[in-house]
Amino acid sequence: MVITFVSTYLNHHQVLLCEELRKNSDEFYYIATSRISQARLDLGYEDLNCKYDYVVRTYDKSTELSRIKELLIKSDAVIFGACPNSYINFRLKENKLSFLYSERFFKKGAWRRFIPSVRKKIEERIVRFKDKNIYVLCASAFLSNDLKLLGFSEDKCFKWGYFPQVKNYETMPERNNKNLKLLCASRLIKLKHIEDAIKAASVLRDRGIDFTFDIIGTGDCEASLRSLVKNLRLENRVNFLGAMNPESVIEHMEKADIFFMNSDFHEGWGAVVNEAMSTGCAMLVSSAIGSAKFLIKDGENGFIYQYGNKADIREKLYRLASDKTLREKVGKSAFETIRNEYNQTVAVKRLLEFIKSGCSNNVPYETGPMSKAPATKNRWYKL
Repeated sequence: MVITFVSTYLNHHQVLLCEELRKNSDEFYYIATSRISQARLDLGYEDLNCKYDYVVRTYDKSTELSRIKELLIKSDAVIFGACPNSYINFRLKENKLSFLYSERFFKKGAWRRFIPSVRKKIEERIVRFKDKNIYVLCASAFLSNDLKLLGFSEDKCFKWGYFPQVKNYETMPERNNKNLKLLCASRLIKLKHIEDAIKAASVLRDRGIDFTFDIIGTGDCEASLRSLVKNLRLENRVNFLGAMNPESVIEHMEKADIFFMNSDFHEGWGAVVNEAMSTGCAMLVSSAIGSAKFLIKDGENGFIYQYGNKADIREKLYRLASDKTLREKVGKSAFETIRNEYNQTVAVKRLLEFIKSGCSNNVPYETGPMSKAPATKNRWYKL
């Protein structure tokens, strides 16, 4: 079987998936349509486009257009990530099996489907091919509903996501902290709403729970977040650690008791959730992030709080902070979710089974990658 993946540059969220595809297919190619940015390189990321021999680069004149077209036609299946529409058009003129791998389209609100230019863009990308041999790998629980609103069948949408690099632990890392350790790792920008985590943490102080809260990342909101910490008199508990490479972030996750992910609906997936779960953190995540409904079984392998509900995040944080047994239980379950189900090995196995079955509609999986992705609205999470 020949599989081709078309996207921008190969990154650390995709490389394990690509390696698994390469290992389980007769031929595998990754068509990279752009370079990695200098900003990423400055943060310590590798130029993976030049590291792996299955990467076919289109941006440096090392590959003729005829070669790209040859791969798009001869492949048994092509996965289209962020790439020009012309690549999708070319393949689907022959109605050959294709998958669109995408985050949601209406991050700024489903009302945007009434904007002609927005609607046209999505229709040209995928909806006009609704009767063609194309399926959707959802990197957001909200994507299926976004497409359904434009007439694309949710029956052709499957749970997917991102599969970032994680350590292959023999056993879950042990936490032997004297004081509770909270952690957040993200860009310090508005959509991440790290202020919600800081405000919730202040309640722990008021209730007599000793803790430290490490915040990894930099961004435009850093000054305002530092000011908030000062106003709440949390300077001796909250630590701003700056930017780190992925390996260093994982080391902090291995020691953290509770991990926050507080983004609003502008968040696509939130691969940091996979990473933190893989180390056994007890998760506390917003209902607005694209991965929440796919990855978190609320109260079992983590906790979801209703986005924007300050009382809900505070109550659930206190439950986790005050109950070590509960933290360990949900952390272990999170660890097992990534280890046993939501990983690139399971995803690729199921994807290839789906392809070999002739894309049968009788999907045997109830959860995890390649299970059906039902239409999910923003207000899906009810207390």
